[in-house]
Amino acid sequence: MDLLTELALDRIGFGLACVANLFFFLLTLATRVKNLPRSLLLAWSLFNTVWAAYYMLTGFAPYVTPVSLLLELSRSLVLLLFLLAALGSAEQSLSVLLKKRSVQLLILVISCWGVLSYLQLISMNLIFTGSLAICVLQLALLETMYRKAAANRWQYKPLVLGITVCALFDFILLAESALFGQVDNQLWSARGFVYAAIVPLLIISVRRVQAWGINVYVSRDVVLQSSLVLAAGIYLCLIAVAGFYIRYIGGTWSNLLQTTFLVLGFAMLAVLLLSGAVRRKLKVFIEKHFFANKFDYRVKWLELTRQLQLVDISKSDQYQTILQTWINSVSYSRGCLVKLEGTSALTTLARINRPALNNNETELLQQYVKHFAGKNWIVDLADKKDPFCQKQNLNDIDIQLIIPIHSDNELWGLCLLNAPDVDRQYLNWELRDYLMLVAEQISSYLQLMQASQKLSENAQFAAFSRMSAFVVHDLKNIKAQIDLMLTNSVKHRTNPEFINDSFDTLAAMQQRLQNMLSQLSSKRAESSQDTRISISSVVREVITQRCAAKQPVPQYNVSRDAELLLNKERFASVLYHLIDNAQHATSSDGTILVNVNCDDTQLYISIRDTGCGMSAEFISERLFKPFDSTKGNAGMGVGAYDALHFARQHNGQLQVESTEGVGTTFTLILPLH
Repeated sequence: MDLLTELALDRIGFGLACVANLFFFLLTLATRVKNLPRSLLLAWSLFNTVWAAYYMLTGFAPYVTPVSLLLELSRSLVLLLFLLAALGSAEQSLSVLLKKRSVQLLILVISCWGVLSYLQLISMNLIFTGSLAICVLQLALLETMYRKAAANRWQYKPLVLGITVCALFDFILLAESALFGQVDNQLWSARGFVYAAIVPLLIISVRRVQAWGINVYVSRDVVLQSSLVLAAGIYLCLIAVAGFYIRYIGGTWSNLLQTTFLVLGFAMLAVLLLSGAVRRKLKVFIEKHFFANKFDYRVKWLELTRQLQLVDISKSDQYQTILQTWINSVSYSRGCLVKLEGTSALTTLARINRPALNNNETELLQQYVKHFAGKNWIVDLADKKDPFCQKQNLNDIDIQLIIPIHSDNELWGLCLLNAPDVDRQYLNWELRDYLMLVAEQISSYLQLMQASQKLSENAQFAAFSRMSAFVVHDLKNIKAQIDLMLTNSVKHRTNPEFINDSFDTLAAMQQRLQNMLSQLSSKRAESSQDTRISISSVVREVITQRCAAKQPVPQYNVSRDAELLLNKERFASVLYHLIDNAQHATSSDGTILVNVNCDDTQLYISIRDTGCGMSAEFISERLFKPFDSTKGNAGMGVGAYDALHFARQHNGQLQVESTEGVGTTFTLILPLH
């Protein structure tokens, strides 16, 4: 109790200020560059350290002893010189600064004032007033520095703020002292705490100011151990204070309660310090919040994206490029990309700077799949503390990192990486998170690449199927011509004109079959051969030669004929599809009317039937959808789609008007020019 009573608050504050300024001095001493502002800042922090240590050890009031007077004026003068140097060029030397008239006058005035104060030729009120004037000058220079910082204001703001707090506190302290002729004890006791509290602001500013960049590395283990010791010290202090109050209020049971509390407190501390989980969590917390990241994730992400853009799915080395991208992401030298087939079979997709997987490696990977198939877990085989590694035979294993690749929550494959011992990365939380990020990105790209390959294959099959559907439609047209020719042959087989027409029809069918075979072999449509044709003649030919064998037979009317430059066979096929659809939708006793008309700019071909009609929903959702037919196996569902495509291909339109139970009208509109 006597020790606590004798330990004054002002000494505690100056002790904290001494330690804080000493730490700031050592940290600034390790900066990369050497210039005048940095040197004067070092001198000021050193003077502050000595100044705080003096008051901590002696307990004297300021300005009452020659030493305190010398320390107060010296640190104020060094601070003024630092502010003047910071306002000028950082490249100037001390000699250049001291040659300035204003600086020489400042040093002379403060020196004379110090001599007068030392010899006690002036009263204490004047001494406080003179120091108060120095505080005003410091505040003026700080305001000038803040304004002059301009674009670099963000760098200097913590420094200006910290020193301004000290100057304002000294201004208040000295103003009251000059008024009453003595220092206020409560304000004086707080002075050391204020100077200790502003040191973090100075450290932040030194880190920000580019000319004073700190280049100090402190080991994570050192910080961890220091943090544990500091936490233990704070914990013990809290236990001691709590034990003191228990003893103070405990009455006759005080000794028992205090002893029990202290024993339990020390036991709790031992459990916490010896707990591996607590130590690991504290280490991760320190690494995340007190150390810079090992990777510049923005740069790494851009590099990864650029390298993935080099992957060409049409080439055979696509997996090789992806593996090289993965290796480059962690600066390793060799690796292997493996795909899981079934439950345990492994297929090597790519490997770089390493031989094929041997039996031991294959068995190891199968064990990994068995243990971690449902977990997104990276294994470091160089970690001897890993339970999985302890159970495996690692002889003849050229693998360090096993990184899983997942697709739809299932294990798709593995990426195996390794490097020489000097280049290996230690698998901590940061590297694990980074590798998981890379794995997610590359895994998504792999899935996209495989989906693109399947889509390309499906597109080829779809193109072939589409071509086949149109060929089947053409075959139906040919069959309709054959049926019509056979029907007419019963009556006209002895008619020479019929025989001539039959041979012409057979020749046309032979040409169409030749075109279809050519399309199937090349998997693309034959290039159109446009000729100028009479629309009415084509309509008449389609009705009489292709549609006359089915009831009801269409009627046609030509209001005004026109000639267009079209592919005759394609145009005739489109007309046949539309008329054939009308015949399927209309009963045998119904009517179908085909009308041809035109104006000065457009041709109109309308096909009107009295069939079952269609709903608006069917027209919007199914009518022009390819391979969707209402005819069952008798249709391919491409007639209306082909007609719409033909109209749009020739800058025309295909209009549909239909009422259920009444009938449908298709109107094909084509421009004349």
